[in-house]
Amino acid sequence: MQRRQPGPGDYGLLIALAMIWGGSFLLQKVAVGEVPPVTLTAARQVLGAVIFGAILLVSRTRIRATRREHGLMFLSAIFGYALPFSLISTGLQKIDSGLAAILMGASPLVTIVLAHFVTDDEKLNANKLMAVGLGIAGLIVLFWPALMSGVTQNLSSQLIVFGGAICYAINSIITKRLIHLNASMLMGTIIFWSAVILLPAALLLETPPAHLPGTAASWSIVLLAIFPTVAAAFLTYALIARQGAGFFGQINLLVPLAGVFWGTLILAEKLPWNAWLALCVILGGIAVSRNWNANRKAVRPFHR
Repeated sequence: MQRRQPGPGDYGLLIALAMIWGGSFLLQKVAVGEVPPVTLTAARQVLGAVIFGAILLVSRTRIRATRREHGLMFLSAIFGYALPFSLISTGLQKIDSGLAAILMGASPLVTIVLAHFVTDDEKLNANKLMAVGLGIAGLIVLFWPALMSGVTQNLSSQLIVFGGAICYAINSIITKRLIHLNASMLMGTIIFWSAVILLPAALLLETPPAHLPGTAASWSIVLLAIFPTVAAAFLTYALIARQGAGFFGQINLLVPLAGVFWGTLILAEKLPWNAWLALCVILGGIAVSRNWNANRKAVRPFHR
């Protein structure tokens, strides 16, 4: 079935989704100033699970999945939500939200490498190697000042956030085996499992805050649950249904830009020259990767 040409509404949805996911770095940066990272992640996922549960209840969507599919959804809850969200929030205690967005922009390029080893139809070729090479070059540009100055605190925080990018890449491989399931049921179940994982983890790893967080942090958690966690899931599947995964793959170019935009606008972050250069190089790598992917299903974007 041939799809119609993308119109203003399709591009509007794409930009709106990029702004939502890019804004998640800003919201996490605000909240993690008062709430420990794993506790923050648990709070947003529990709230997101409640919202999704209500949606599934009202829509009378039944949970229908095999034992294997439930196992894959559990793994997706770990690598797509619980672990990367916690790592990103941990790193954001020390680095700017815009810098975190740039680091996460490398996730699709990590996916290309992983796909070569775990799939039969997505092997590395010249274009892919060029894309990965640009991604590695961008990361070197980003890490170089910290490596040369010996300031290991910022470097370790950057590496922690990049660990989140690796988690998203792993999750993109996992979710390829689940795309045949009902979207609402799939996302609701994964978010439920992530909440189940994170609640005991937060209690075991962190001391609960002695008092409720302030207004800004509290609203950040609520907005994280409503927009990047729940609303973005529905926008994702609506956009793919309208224009397909190839068109949707452009989101990978927009999210890092949106993350930098929000950090600069709201938090007045001033990224160093190497961060801007790294952003350009990494986006160049993603653009190259889209050339070989234009007529195939797009690499799944990272979630926020």
